[in-house]
Amino acid sequence: MDAIVSIRNMTVDFDQGHRFVRALHGISIDVGRGETVGIVGESGCGKSITWLAALGLLGKRARVGGRVMMGSKSLLELDENGLADIRGGKIAMIFQDPSSSLNPVHRIGRQLGEALRLHRGLRGSAAKAEAKRLLDRVGISNAAQRLNEYPHELSGGMNQRVMIAMALAGEPEVLIADEPTTALDVTIQAQILDLLRELSADNEMALVLISHDLGVVADMTERVAVMYCGRIIEQAATDTLFSRPVHPYTRGLI
Repeated sequence: MDAIVSIRNMTVDFDQGHRFVRALHGISIDVGRGETVGIVGESGCGKSITWLAALGLLGKRARVGGRVMMGSKSLLELDENGLADIRGGKIAMIFQDPSSSLNPVHRIGRQLGEALRLHRGLRGSAAKAEAKRLLDRVGISNAAQRLNEYPHELSGGMNQRVMIAMALAGEPEVLIADEPTTALDVTIQAQILDLLRELSADNEMALVLISHDLGVVADMTERVAVMYCGRIIEQAATDTLFSRPVHPYTRGLI
């Protein structure tokens, strides 16, 4: 399978003032078009940092090395304008806490409309119609009414669906879901995961699922990478990894 995103020997060092501390130690992973990949490991192992670094979202205190390729573009060499075309448009990311990702003082319609304007150039009635369609697509009822509401008027599950709708606004080729169901109850978790699976299949969109929930990863993904202390220590097809794990840490994790 052709890789849509290819990460090679990526390192991340954080500036602590008097020294740099290494958080990632040479990460290499490919994501194929339409593929669903799971990234698992304990908290603090570097799962989220890997993709935040790839998209240039770690800030100025982080020093990122290695290569991140999307087609012929080297993401680590792009300036902010170049990265703005990639973020949301080519690669979108859903964060685990929608309450901290959505702006509490702006209505849902305005926030969705901004994403549509930035990534697809839609404005006015065209943007409103597409925002309503996206909310319908992610299973939010009374979409026209919800566009006029604020995040605090929606439940956690509905806000997570809004975040997915915003991620889909740019019609991305890769969707990175960072612990997308952590703050949700079990029933809503299942609905969100089914939605992600359906969207990935319908849009031929690659899905990277970052999670510490091995049951979710076993059910959702085709391939799994296991991370430990800033390294990928094992990669395999999902069935193979869960039936015949090689690394002792993977066996312990399972």
